[in-house]
Amino acid sequence: MSPHSTNLSISTRYSLQPPCGLPSPSSHTRSSSTPPSTKILTAHPDEDDKYREPTSLDDDLDSDTLISCFGSLSVSSLPPKAGSGGPVITRFPRPPPPQPSSELGTREEQRRIYLGPKLSDRATGGPDAGPLIDRFSCLFQDQYDCVSNPRGIVSLGVAENFLMQEECQELISTALKSNFTPLDLSYGDSLWGSRRINRALSGLFNDYFNPAETVKPEHIITGVGCSAVLDQLFYTLMDEGEAILLAAPYYTGFDRDLIGRGRVRLIPVHVPIGEAAFEPDCLKMFEDKLKEVESQGIRVRAVISCNPQNPLGRTYPRETLLAYAKFCEEKDLHLVSDEIYALSVYNNNDFPEANPFTSMLSLNVERELGMEFDKARLHVVYGMSKDFCSNGLRIGSLVSQHNPLLLRAMANTSMLMKISSPADVIWSTLLLDPPRLESFISTNKQRLTEAHRFTRKWFIDRGVEVANSNAGNFIWVNLGKTLGFQDAITEKKVFQKLLDGGVYIAPGSAYHYHVAGWYRVTFSVPRGNLIVGLDKIESILNLVPTKQLPN
Repeated sequence: MSPHSTNLSISTRYSLQPPCGLPSPSSHTRSSSTPPSTKILTAHPDEDDKYREPTSLDDDLDSDTLISCFGSLSVSSLPPKAGSGGPVITRFPRPPPPQPSSELGTREEQRRIYLGPKLSDRATGGPDAGPLIDRFSCLFQDQYDCVSNPRGIVSLGVAENFLMQEECQELISTALKSNFTPLDLSYGDSLWGSRRINRALSGLFNDYFNPAETVKPEHIITGVGCSAVLDQLFYTLMDEGEAILLAAPYYTGFDRDLIGRGRVRLIPVHVPIGEAAFEPDCLKMFEDKLKEVESQGIRVRAVISCNPQNPLGRTYPRETLLAYAKFCEEKDLHLVSDEIYALSVYNNNDFPEANPFTSMLSLNVERELGMEFDKARLHVVYGMSKDFCSNGLRIGSLVSQHNPLLLRAMANTSMLMKISSPADVIWSTLLLDPPRLESFISTNKQRLTEAHRFTRKWFIDRGVEVANSNAGNFIWVNLGKTLGFQDAITEKKVFQKLLDGGVYIAPGSAYHYHVAGWYRVTFSVPRGNLIVGLDKIESILNLVPTKQLPN
């Protein structure tokens, strides 16, 4: 060996280790009947938009090692060296050419629209959330408080749970005092959240969601609330203009979470009202809507299932969830299950036939339906806002057990939604303390049961139809039937009348419901606030308790 030569052999402790927290396609196994959903492709610079299968060049370095990341990430992002003729190794096809922007116009023309130079089309071309933001800002800034703001607006329209405030405050105090470490002041040990929170979450899913396969920490990505997780998820799953099918009425926040940046289309499927909305036959309406949408040249790529359902507040039977899975397999669609109210299932004595919560994670589609099912299409979203009464801590999570490429792709933008260390510490502390966790969940269910019973009885006593429910923070009431209207215009006028009178409940039209007169009323608020809000509704709408009606 020349005295000037350098030994380039690699034997360091870290260089050949898999990137910590970053899943790789080879780290996940698939059933023999399930075809791979993605392949690593090699692009040749002299062949526009043409790709071939991987060659031996793709295997020069173990793609799972730390040192290989630097080469693969940099090579695929740089143009080929002029005249080299070599391939560009890339996991994804090259991006499409830039789309032409709208005309800038003169400075004077721009100033008629913008308060400065032109903004991007992708930011300003979607739905205008300004009026909604203004209204909610006024609501949040003028919320009722019996001491500090007795003339404020009583909010019975936002899905927040105040029934466990003392327990949450005590948890926050002890968790930060006992478990906050110097590592929590750094970027931590994972691209998203921490290895601690992923370990804690995997335990929660395995203990309470009855998964068909064990949920492992590497199956999970966390983010600052389910809104951020959904935004990043659909930004990764779909291209602009592609469509999602979901049963209506549906959570109005999906419009904000998915359209604002991802620019996808949300297509409501108006399933039958009442019990039929939760039966497997409702998937026939998905089939009809899919054909209708595709005939218009719109490509459908995904289905969202919200279980327990928001705003209807109830759980789906297992056979309907299997029907969702079957439909998505037959149509080759992603299936996203929003299960944020999974542990907020309560007892309703007036609805004894209610189904227990069943997670999509618990389905074994191949065994239960006797058909092939590509598990890479299933993604479950969950967070701590509802079941753990902490909307403000902003922690959401995604579980995708058989699509490591999705998780790797989301890793590119994971720092945009990395949860704060204090929130990470607080939730991890509870999840890693089984007795305390079990006590928290059971106590919350007891309080939800009692608050629901009180609110349901209040409306029924005043002749208001209340839909059957057994989950969530709210009930679905038919004020239109009681007040004698069935048009959307009157529904909005009643909503505004109540808001002007100091109480906020959410109208069904906000949830894309096609039957006018229904409203969502949140009952998981402090009892004093609930009574004041209900009294305002009674006074403003002249609702008379049945015991006061003349014989």
